[in-house]
Amino acid sequence: MREPHPIEPSGTFVTKGDDRWRDDRWYGRYRLWFAQVSPWPNPYGTFIRVRPGWRSLVEETLSVVATEVPRQKTWPVHLLNQKAHGRGWEFDLGPPEADYLCLEQLSDICYIDIRNLHQLIDLLAPAMEDAHFFVYSAGDGLDRWVDEVRIRDGRSSVARWTVEGEAWADFPALCAELAGNRAGDEALVRFVTSLSDQ
Repeated sequence: MREPHPIEPSGTFVTKGDDRWRDDRWYGRYRLWFAQVSPWPNPYGTFIRVRPGWRSLVEETLSVVATEVPRQKTWPVHLLNQKAHGRGWEFDLGPPEADYLCLEQLSDICYIDIRNLHQLIDLLAPAMEDAHFFVYSAGDGLDRWVDEVRIRDGRSSVARWTVEGEAWADFPALCAELAGNRAGDEALVRFVTSLSDQ
């Protein structure tokens, strides 16, 4: 059985002037996938419902991050509303007034320090309803990691799994292994079944 490596949020964003900048373990040319286990299984993108009344905090946080991390190109993070964006983005997950944080990479590639994504998720977690998803890259490099993210009761946790080959190829096997070792995790079992149906 593989063992994950828990990742603690850095507490600050990594920027160009930081001596942690461009650490190859975290920084890369990525094609990110956000595979959602719950509440809505989806192998390609993640939707996390914003708690009612918290949209303004999410907007403010995203605005501050855009200023603090100006060189963070093509963030794969979008704040969407069911009524305003549901039709164009092809999602129907709740009432018209519901807001969602959507994690989906729209550009072909993005150059980011993945620790900044972890930090952003941690900052936004108090405004988010519970969710469980994986992040991995089908980038140009040999990306041998899969990050498992959980948001529960307004707190985030991230664990990094190491995979044998490229993450995109080993991801289904990792999920099947995890489902086999997590008795009673019905959401993960449903997700693995949906992967095998693809």
